Amino acid sequence: MRDVRLEWLAAEVMAGLPSDEARAAVRDLCAEVAERPERWPAVGGKEVADVFGAWCWVSFVVYLDGVEVLDVGWVG
Repeated sequence: MRDVRLEWLAAEVMAGLPSDEARAAVRDLCAEVAERPERWPAVGGKEVADVFGAWCWVSFVVYLDGVEVLDVGWVG
């Protein structure tokens, strides 16, 4: 499994989600994104990809040194 790090801003965003269930779903989706590079956009940060779970989504870009999550959301 790839390492998923939550920096301070991401931690604030995660804390803003409405429940532990929402935070767990977003964390799981981020881990799934990290595990599936075939779903990644082109490296360089110019192309944004959106991945959707049952109740959440993650928007991200990819750089040579990692994946940057731009937005997360929860519907519920």
